[in-house]
Amino acid sequence: MTVIDRISAPACACDGADLQTRLMPVNAALEAGMALAHPVAETETISLDTAVGRTLSAPVTAQADMPRFDNSGMDGYALRHADAQQAGAGTIPVSGTSAAGSPPRPLPSGTAMRIYTGAPLPQGADTVVMQEHVIRDRGQIRVERLPEPGANIRRQGEDQRKTDRVLEPGTRLTPRGIAACAAAGAGRVEVRRRLRIALLLTGDELCPPGARLREGTVWDVNASMLSACLQADGAELIALRHVADSRAALASALMNLAQQADLVVTSGGVSVGDRDHVKPALRDTGAEIRVSGVAIKPGKPVTISRLGDALILSLPGNPVSAFVTWRVLGRPLAVRMAGGVTAGPERRHVRTGQALHHRPGRCEFRPAILRGYDHAGREVATCAGGTRSAHAVPLATADGLLLIPGDSETVPEGDLLEFLPF
Repeated sequence: MTVIDRISAPACACDGADLQTRLMPVNAALEAGMALAHPVAETETISLDTAVGRTLSAPVTAQADMPRFDNSGMDGYALRHADAQQAGAGTIPVSGTSAAGSPPRPLPSGTAMRIYTGAPLPQGADTVVMQEHVIRDRGQIRVERLPEPGANIRRQGEDQRKTDRVLEPGTRLTPRGIAACAAAGAGRVEVRRRLRIALLLTGDELCPPGARLREGTVWDVNASMLSACLQADGAELIALRHVADSRAALASALMNLAQQADLVVTSGGVSVGDRDHVKPALRDTGAEIRVSGVAIKPGKPVTISRLGDALILSLPGNPVSAFVTWRVLGRPLAVRMAGGVTAGPERRHVRTGQALHHRPGRCEFRPAILRGYDHAGREVATCAGGTRSAHAVPLATADGLLLIPGDSETVPEGDLLEFLPF
């Protein structure tokens, strides 16, 4: 049982019945969502220069040995180790130069060759002496410090052999992955098509940022925030739609967007108030609701369902709640649907910089700031006294989310907690 299962299950065990009134542990909710998250099937072959953020649908294999030939790992002199031993404190004549981009002639016996980093090793040489360990006087060198035989040589194929599988399907191409593809000679890669996501927002009180606020209105945070989240993770945002706080309008929009998108993300109206119409609208469309309420703070009402071929992720309307539930549940689901391999949130342990207080019952993901390291080299995180789900500004200065166990009332200063970085 994982930490999140342990901290959530006692307060909200879920046997699958009456999902409207039972809260599901976070890991169980993620597992249920994953069962609905079908990876996109379509693939395309694209230029490596445009592939960052895309997910491989086929392995990348090396097109040649890398390095292609023995070469020097240092600026220095290539020689036979036995020749240098025989010369002792004496000198060795320099017989030429090997530079990157052109093959050198063979190394004559009893001589050394000037060689630069990455240049081919001349035939006959078996060692490279760093230039810092050599004294050169016109056409002669004296070796002041002789390394072991074979030193400072990059051997053919030591990085990869031709036909080696360099990256596996499901790998999301980061700049490091792009480098590996380039080193393998892959100028084009086969990837899954981008995940198509539609964003559906409710809230009659919302106005676009920058617009003049009328009485009773607020600026819409979630449209901009969630659009940025989706696109930062490599998805294609195909629609951003606001609908009135109406059950019929929501049901119609859900039906329409589910026919266009792989994933529909809704924001707001997912709780149980009189003007929270998302769950009734989902039922009206015939959607299969698999998760309806999760033992998480903030974001308890989060809902996961399926409508036709589309996954529906319904997030709360408060910005921090929406962000936390996207980061903890939505992002792993999107990675799976894009064809990626994910084991869930990438958490690590940090120490608390102060005592924390928490109401037991639900695990809490609290925005936190990393403050350096303690005497043992452990990262230290601090956070506010509680999570304010409507306060978006603290998210901008936070480094990640600190996970407070659901059964903890007090966490002493210096305790280890899990931390989910942004």
